[in-house]
Amino acid sequence: MKGKLCATSALVAVGVAAGRAEAASALQLGITGFYRNTIGVQWGNSPGAITTGGTFVGYGDNHRTTASMRQEIRINFTGETKLDNGITVGVLVGLNGENVEKSGSNEQIYNAYAYFNGTFGQIRIGEADSALVTNCVLDPGNVTWNFGINSPWESYSNVGRAAGPVATPATQGIGFTFGVAPVGSIGTCFGIETRGNKFIYFSPIFDGLSFSASFAPQGNSRFAGGGLAYGTDVTSDPVDNVLSVYANYEHSFKGWSLTAGAGGEWSFTSHTAAGGAAPHKAAMYSAGVQVGFGPWKVGASGAYYQSYSKDGYAATFAGSDDDGWVVTAGGSYTVGDWAFGLQGMGSQWGELSHTTHETIWGISLNGTYALSDSIDLEGQVAFTYADYGNVGLHGSTIPSVHGLEVDFGTNINY
Repeated sequence: MKGKLCATSALVAVGVAAGRAEAASALQLGITGFYRNTIGVQWGNSPGAITTGGTFVGYGDNHRTTASMRQEIRINFTGETKLDNGITVGVLVGLNGENVEKSGSNEQIYNAYAYFNGTFGQIRIGEADSALVTNCVLDPGNVTWNFGINSPWESYSNVGRAAGPVATPATQGIGFTFGVAPVGSIGTCFGIETRGNKFIYFSPIFDGLSFSASFAPQGNSRFAGGGLAYGTDVTSDPVDNVLSVYANYEHSFKGWSLTAGAGGEWSFTSHTAAGGAAPHKAAMYSAGVQVGFGPWKVGASGAYYQSYSKDGYAATFAGSDDDGWVVTAGGSYTVGDWAFGLQGMGSQWGELSHTTHETIWGISLNGTYALSDSIDLEGQVAFTYADYGNVGLHGSTIPSVHGLEVDFGTNINY
């Protein structure tokens, strides 16, 4: 699906000491990436959670617009060359073209790493997704790049969005994030750290079986070199020394095919925001399977998050020992340039140190039409729901929320 534009100018000149191995040529510049634009329309309830300060603005559809648009732009600069000893050396530097801080991200670099390919497999060094996130198997119920219920790139649901009370003398400076807000952040392949600087190993494929492993000593922290950072003090991060492993199996049998994967991630060191040792360590386990029959695919996936408040879910009512789980199931059908998917998701998240729990579920009907090998039109109709359990706030129970969204988008690869 992805095309590639190549130029003749050199990106990097690399010399690798492996005996007397020398690069056959300088790394040649390659450019890949994508442009995606989406629009979503959402209808739901607008409950007012009554507190001593009044209603909560931004809870459900309360004080929110009906429609919204977003775009995502990625530009990957790549370079690769093959040494005389047969080892291929390459680099990838990914840039976020839509770097708007107000929309929630001001990261300019998305991925940046070097890699070494050979009969031994591949070794990556740099800022990249973990072994689990890179090779994780989802259910096949999402056929789009943008949408879906499981780990979507874009979600226009207001279910589970963060909310804060109207500022009054009684509530000044108080802000709340209900549950694992927002619903679009829930998935079975997210891992417990995000593109930290790490070592990653991908094995060769042995009769359809392969495995991968990565280690990120400083967790989510990303520090630049060249004198911009000093020392090893990164203990303010909640997940340090993160090990990630994942195994895959893929094989085509007579009349059907199987794709499966399973793995986990563990943080061996955990600290508080003040740098002190924390008692509970974050971990995550994930598995997925897909079975194909001609144009049909069916399957399921699941994940268990240990101490999920340290996995990037900033939930006000989550204790450090609260855990969560997610299960999904789905199927897809492809005919010509059309593909259709049906996907369902259910999840449960502990709150108040196992005192109660939140339940979130959703369903998505999505589809895509391929205008060419690199241009897709996409759409989705989805329903999501969240029940926050027996969590009370200022004597009131937090009401459940639901939402129906209709989305359209484009996916253009280059």
